[in-house]
Amino acid sequence: MLVFKCKMCGGTIEFQPGDTIGVCDSCGTKQTLPRLDSDRKANLYDRANHFRRNNEFDKAMGIYETILNEDPTDAEAYWSIVLCRYGIEYVEDPATRRRVPTVNRAQFTSIFDDEDYKSALKNADALQRMIYEDEAKAINEIQKGILEISAKEEPFDVFICYKETDANGRRTPDSVLATDLYHQLTREDFKVFLSRITLENKLGQEYEPYIFAALNSAKAMVVLGTKPEHFNAVWVKNEWSRYLALIKAGANKTLIPAYRDMDPYDLPEEFSHLQAQDMSKLGFMQDLIRGIKKIIRTDEPKPTIRETVVQQAAQTNTAPLLRRAFMFLEDGNFSSADEYCEKVLDLEPENAEAYLGKLMAELHVRAREVLKDQPEPFDDRSNYKKAYRFGDEKLKAELSGETAFIKDRNETARKEGIYQSACSQMTGSSVSGYESAIKAFRTIPGWKNADEQILACQRKIEEIKAKEEADRLERKRKAEKARIAEEKAAKKRKRTIAIVTPVIIACIAFVIVLTTVIIPKQKLNKAMGLLDSGYYEAAYALLEEIGNSEAIASSKYERAVSLIGSGDYDAALLLLDGLNYKDSAVQIENCYIGKMGKEKYNLIKNIKVGDTYTFGAYEQDNKSSNGKEDIEWIVLDRKGSSVLLISKYALDCQKYNAWYSPVVTWETCSLRKWLNGTFLNAAFTSEEQNSIISSTVTADKNPSYSISPGNNTTDKVFLLSITEVKKHFSSDEARKCAPTDYAIAQSARTSDSNKTGGSATCFWWLRSPGASSSYAAGVFAVGSVHDYGVMVDDCEPIRPALWIKLPINEG
Repeated sequence: MLVFKCKMCGGTIEFQPGDTIGVCDSCGTKQTLPRLDSDRKANLYDRANHFRRNNEFDKAMGIYETILNEDPTDAEAYWSIVLCRYGIEYVEDPATRRRVPTVNRAQFTSIFDDEDYKSALKNADALQRMIYEDEAKAINEIQKGILEISAKEEPFDVFICYKETDANGRRTPDSVLATDLYHQLTREDFKVFLSRITLENKLGQEYEPYIFAALNSAKAMVVLGTKPEHFNAVWVKNEWSRYLALIKAGANKTLIPAYRDMDPYDLPEEFSHLQAQDMSKLGFMQDLIRGIKKIIRTDEPKPTIRETVVQQAAQTNTAPLLRRAFMFLEDGNFSSADEYCEKVLDLEPENAEAYLGKLMAELHVRAREVLKDQPEPFDDRSNYKKAYRFGDEKLKAELSGETAFIKDRNETARKEGIYQSACSQMTGSSVSGYESAIKAFRTIPGWKNADEQILACQRKIEEIKAKEEADRLERKRKAEKARIAEEKAAKKRKRTIAIVTPVIIACIAFVIVLTTVIIPKQKLNKAMGLLDSGYYEAAYALLEEIGNSEAIASSKYERAVSLIGSGDYDAALLLLDGLNYKDSAVQIENCYIGKMGKEKYNLIKNIKVGDTYTFGAYEQDNKSSNGKEDIEWIVLDRKGSSVLLISKYALDCQKYNAWYSPVVTWETCSLRKWLNGTFLNAAFTSEEQNSIISSTVTADKNPSYSISPGNNTTDKVFLLSITEVKKHFSSDEARKCAPTDYAIAQSARTSDSNKTGGSATCFWWLRSPGASSSYAAGVFAVGSVHDYGVMVDDCEPIRPALWIKLPINEG
């Protein structure tokens, strides 16, 4: 029986190994459970849940992310991150005694669109999924209520963040200073949020809607305090950390730290890049108000009534055009979508939605919710800047949130890539490897246990150097001992040589006669007798012993010609293999002609680049009842009797890597293993597999992006790189490829707007990395190379490539 702490009240849940749901002994709540497969993981969950129950959501989220780095299929960790992101606190309902969620970190994004929520559902079992969905519905209803209330609130200019009471419930000096600042700012006609005053008339109501509205509308936040612990108090940090997140996401806001009676170096680390204000300095209040005036720009002109009427009329005329534009985006018709967005802008030049549509068309994005799946941030693009500039607060928050998500994801991938690379160098007994690892770890301080790994590397370097010194001293000792022994042996050898030299000379003379005359003559006579009796293998062995290459070649040739005459071509080829005697090349050609017929032999012998070659069989018409169909290949290159082939059609549909990972290369991806295992065995007989050459597959870089391609590999079956596909295909038209019916049944997508020979074409994978280490390149359905790439866990069509040795004589 295992024990886990309730994520709602901290009570005890007893469960059996393998259970995914349990019931708390204290609050009686039925809830989901994580997969606790180690004591370390159980301790991580207990610590993270402790922080979350105490509303320290950022600390908790960091631990949950650590769990996911170790096990990316843990549904409970994804769900726990969702609880932190929305600041979920479970409180007891006095009427029902049940634990119900409250939202302390409202978001503009619905919980149903949250990627971590989707991942939780994807990795959950049926029972867990039901509980997640029920809780998500409750949280979504609460958040809808928060957004409805906050939307009605008047916007604020300034948000004052501070600690109201101390541990004994007494009012803090911070509260007095904050109230004084509030009155000074209101006298300057600023609209100011101060919880002590602003929420005074909200007693008996939830505060989150009003805090959420103020955080999103205020152009400036003043965080003030008189003690370091006041700045890091749970609810104070909850406010300023959310505000910093909005700034990081691109919101045009300013955070001003203000302190008194404390060292400024004791301010939170997150404020290190901000200019802090000392409240004890003379003129502090005047300087602060003057700075806030510059930020707020209270003298901005207000739009006239006439402008509002014109804007409303324009919106009425542009609404159908916008709908058409976004319908074109859904269909993937990006040029038409951009055209209709331009029509909207002709009528309404400041329409944020039109600029958003142009941005999506530019990025080839069909739906708004997948903007955050772009491999790189797009906030430097002109259409993004205009959409953000003219958008309302909701659209700004949505756009800035998406770019922040991409930056955070890519930064996580970058750090993880450095971390994994550094860890891989912590092997062997080479000091240089550990020194390189230290340099790498120092570029990611605080990431996972990078600081601890530096210490481990330093200890290992000391161990290696100590061992090298001990080995050096031991070698020196042994060398000296060997030198003394050699001196003694040399003296002994001199005495012995004088005695035995005459005897040795006589023996050598006898051995020479025996080995060069007597024994070879006996063996040659015996070998000739074996050849005459038809014992070829025994005869060849004796001839090789005496080195009579002329006799061996002659006997092999005569025997091979005899086998060709009797139709035993395979046995003849074994004898002729590597034999350079008389017309052995002609006899090899006669074997192949005998095996396959002269017409087929000449066809294969004369095959050239661009020809079609049939080799192997694979299911293609999606009708297993009639068996596999022969595979047609296009010849891309020829070197002697070896040819490079690529399948004429996309034969299957597979993920480049079976799961998402921030760092994937051709060397490590699951598709490489599938091609050289499952596909190889399904498509080729054992004899055909013997004809496939194990090739060195080079780790070609992406010409457009500086992403590591990993190491060279040795494979029978592989994918082309960007460099190879441009080398072997002369145009986009030549690169177009249609999928088989079987590939379509395996989820291959086709483009109805791109047809070749009456068949719809499709995207197909290349082995080169894309714009990041979690993307792989490919070829668009229209034939152009997609060097930007798509996510490695996308399922896309495959055109295998391989080198084979043709069944012909190279001459």
